[in-house]
This record gives sequence, structure tokens and C-alpha cells, in this order.
Amino acid sequence: MRHDRRGFALLAALWALVLAAALAADLHARARGGLAGASAARSAARARWAARGGLAHAEEALRAHLAASAAAGAALGTDTLLVPVEELDLDGVLVRVTVVDARARVQLNLATAEELRTLAAEAGAPGDPAAFASAVARWRAERAPRWTSAPEDSLAEPLRAPPGAFHSVAELRAVPGVTGEQYRAVAPYLTVASDGRIDLNTAPVPVLATLPGFDREAALAVAARRTRAPYVTAYEIAGGLPANARLHVQDAMAGLLLRVAFAPREAEVRVRASQPGRPGFAEIRAVAVLAGGRLAPVTQVAER
Repeated sequence: MRHDRRGFALLAALWALVLAAALAADLHARARGGLAGASAARSAARARWAARGGLAHAEEALRAHLAASAAAGAALGTDTLLVPVEELDLDGVLVRVTVVDARARVQLNLATAEELRTLAAEAGAPGDPAAFASAVARWRAERAPRWTSAPEDSLAEPLRAPPGAFHSVAELRAVPGVTGEQYRAVAPYLTVASDGRIDLNTAPVPVLATLPGFDREAALAVAARRTRAPYVTAYEIAGGLPANARLHVQDAMAGLLLRVAFAPREAEVRVRASQPGRPGFAEIRAVAVLAGGRLAPVTQVAER
């Protein structure tokens, strides 16, 4: 009997040791998980604040660009990028800042089905461009906001992008019938931030080709001509075009006058921040309105 009690005590002691080891391992794992979670949270916070610093840097770069252009009495340039792409190192966080003229892109909420078809074809999107345009136009029509009258005090309204079914270009991926390959091909040429006008001095060829009376030949001719001198009026367009393209543009001049611009109004700002060797990143997208040669407050700031 005494022998049995000793055996039971030994077995109980062994089980206690096993349980203690398991508890210790669990506590160690929890501690490591807590440290990893805290480290990830710190990394995310640093990236977020670095991204905000990048946004502030973009604002200052835009102000400097506007001031320099005004002092020189020159146009704002013929590059889609309003300021050069900048890569900053903010306390060990790498920040990439991009500032693009929104009028150098097609307004996804305002473009006609024909303009979307042309863009898809010129951007080299796979599949049927007409089917792509129809799918986007149908999705947009089903979700377009109701029309509302402008408020009495509407001075600020012209500085805002018109409301539409798409709140971001990324939502295009949710449209049935639009493939990932099509999205990647057309997304660089789309925006939801502009007033729908196309800047003749900054828009790339696939975007220029969507203008009334334009085709690829006309778009290439305009892109070549503006390297010598920026366009100031729409009436300068026809003079630098081949004969056939000139006739089409002249026939469409009434519509063209309503669609073209010669200077940026909205600047799309994108900031991405990440720490080398650390997971995760922070990203900010915003719209900076350029009004009367100055930078209005930055709006539509979205962080993730």
C-alpha cells in the first residue's frame, strides 16, 4: 500500500512538472506575441506619422513650384508630374511622394462610354474595349448619386470634384466584367478628383486621344508640339496637326472648347511610407486645389 502511494506521488509530481513547463511555454509565447504586437504597432505608428510628414512636404513643394512659376511668369510645365517624385528618409522610414496633375487623367465619373472605350484601347487593355466601357457605364449609372441643386453660397463648389458613383479609381476593380489586367492598364490614366477637363499641356497620349475629334495621330502631334511651347488656347491645336486630323478637330471644335484646359487645377497627392525590413506601410491620398496661382487647403485626405 505504501509503495502504491509513493508511485502515485511520483506520477503526480511528474504531471505537475509537465503542467508547469506547459504554462511556462505558454507565458513565454504570449510574451513574445505581445512584444511582436507592440513592435508592429510602433512600426505602423512611425509609418503613419512619416506619411503625414510626406504630405506636408508635398504641400510645401507645390507652393514653391507655384511661386517659382509666378515669379518667372512661366506656365506650370508640360509634365504630368507637377513636382518631381521625391523619396525621403524620415527617421529611418522611407517615404515616396508623388504629385500629379489630375487634369492629365480621364475623370472616371464624367467620361462617356465612348471616351472610356477609347482610353481602354489606347492604354492597351486586354479584351473588348467596348465591353469594358459598357460595364463601367452600367455600374456607374446604377450607383450615381441623386442630382441636387447647388447651395446658395456655392463659391467653394467649383473647387470640389463633382460627386459620382466612384469614390476612388480602385473601386473599378469591383465592377463585374472588368478584369484585373484591364484595371492595371487603365488605372494610371483615370481619376475621380478633376473637373473633367483635360490639360493639353500635361495629359499623356492615351488621355489626349479621348478628346472630341482626336485620335492617336492628333494626340501624338499635340504631345510633340507642346515640348516646344505650352498651349495657351484651343485654337492653337489645329495648326500643328496633319491634314486629316486637323479636319476632324476643326469639326469638333465646339465640344473641344468645353473639354480642354491649359493649366492644372487639382493636384493628386500620393504618399507611401514604410520601414525597411518591417511589415506594413502607411499611405495617404489627397487632393490639393490650385486656385488663382496659389495652393488652396488640401482636401479629400484618406489614410490607410
